[in-house]
Amino acid sequence: MDARVKMQQDQQALLTGSLPASSAAPQSGAFTVTGTNPFDSQKLAYDALSKVAGKVAAKVAVTGPVLVYDQTEINSLVNYKSVLKVLTAVQTEVRQLKGTFSNQMDPEAQTLLRLPAANAAPGGAKNFAGILAPGLALGGLKTLSDLIGMFRTNTSIAFSTFTSDDVALAAAVTEALIAKNASVYQPAVMPLDATDNASAFMDLLSQVQSDLVNLQNDATTDQSKVQQVSDALGAFIQADQALQANTDQTKAAGLTSAREVARVFALGLLGGTAAAALDAPTANIWKAQRDQFLKELATLVSSVTTMTTSFGTLQTSLTAVTNTGSATLTAILRAEKLMAKATTANASILLVKTSVLGGSVVTRTNLFSGGHLLYTGGAIVNFTIFGATGLVTASGVVVGDTETKKTDF
Repeated sequence: MDARVKMQQDQQALLTGSLPASSAAPQSGAFTVTGTNPFDSQKLAYDALSKVAGKVAAKVAVTGPVLVYDQTEINSLVNYKSVLKVLTAVQTEVRQLKGTFSNQMDPEAQTLLRLPAANAAPGGAKNFAGILAPGLALGGLKTLSDLIGMFRTNTSIAFSTFTSDDVALAAAVTEALIAKNASVYQPAVMPLDATDNASAFMDLLSQVQSDLVNLQNDATTDQSKVQQVSDALGAFIQADQALQANTDQTKAAGLTSAREVARVFALGLLGGTAAAALDAPTANIWKAQRDQFLKELATLVSSVTTMTTSFGTLQTSLTAVTNTGSATLTAILRAEKLMAKATTANASILLVKTSVLGGSVVTRTNLFSGGHLLYTGGAIVNFTIFGATGLVTASGVVVGDTETKKTDF
C-alpha cells in the first residue's frame, strides 16, 4: 500500500510539473500587437473593399460619363451657375448703358461740338437713364464679387468629411468602372479637360471688360471735347467782359485783340469760320447748354470709371493665389468644365463612402498546441447615384464578406 501511494505521488508530481497551476493565466503576455488596426487586418479590409467596389460599379449605368462625387467641386457647380447668371446680367446692364450713351448722350455731345443751326429749337427733356443705370451694374458687380468669394471658402455641406479610406474606395470603384469601358471623371484629382482653350466664362468676362473700357473711353473723350468748347466760350466771355469794363483807351486795342483770338478759337472748335458772328450773350447761352450737358456726362463718366475700377479689382481677385496655394479662377474654370460633363446626356454622379472599413486581432491560446493570432477584416460601403437634376437613380449599402487570417507560432 505504501508503494502504491508512493507511485501515485510521483505521478502527481510529474503532472504538476508539466501543467501550469490552475490560478495561472495561460499564455499571458505571450503576444504583443501594436496599434488598433494591425497591417494584416488592414489588408483583409482593403481586399474586401475591392470586392465591394466591383459590386458598386455594377450598379452604375455606363451610357454616359460618370462623375465621382467630390463635395467641393460639385458644390462649385451651384456657385458657378450663379456667377454666370450674375455676370450675364452685368453684361446686359453694361450694354444697355452703352446703348443709352450711344443713342442719346453721344449724339447730343456731337451736336454741342458744332455750331447751332439757325433758329434751332431748344433742347427737350433730358433722359436720366444714363445717370441711373450704372447703379444697377455696380450692384451686380458687388453680388458677383460675393459669389466669387465663395470659391475661396470651404462651404460645409453633407458628406463633407472624406478620409483616406474614402479616397481608396473612389479609386477602387473608378478602376471597376473603367473596366466596364465607362468614362469616369474625378474632379478632386485633376481639372477636367485642361487642354481645352475655350471658355465661355473667360469670353464673357473679356466682353464685359471690353464694353466697359470702350464706354469709358468714348464718354471721357466726349467730356473732354465739350469741356474744351465750354472753356473756349468762357475765355471769350471773360475777354469781352474785360473789354467792356475797360476805361483806358490804350489797353482797349490789346483787349480787343484778345477777345478776337478767343472768338476765333471758340468758333474753330465748333467747326465755324472766323467770319461767323459771335457775341457775348450768344456765347453765354451756348456755354450754359454745354455746362448743363457736362454735369450729366460727368455723372456717367464717374459711374463708369467706378465700374471699370471695380471690375479690374474683381479680375485681380480671380488670379490672386489663396492661402491654399490655388487661384480662384482655377476653381471656376474647373467648375465650368465639370458643368459641361454634368450636363451631358445620361451623365450620372456617383457618391461613395465607407461606413465601416477595418478589422481586429484576436489572441487564441491552447494548452496543448500553443497559441496563435487571428486577424479579421471587412468593409461596409454606402452609395448613391443621381443625375445632374438631382434625381436619385440608385442607392444602397453593400456589405463585404468578413475574412480571417491565422498566424501560427
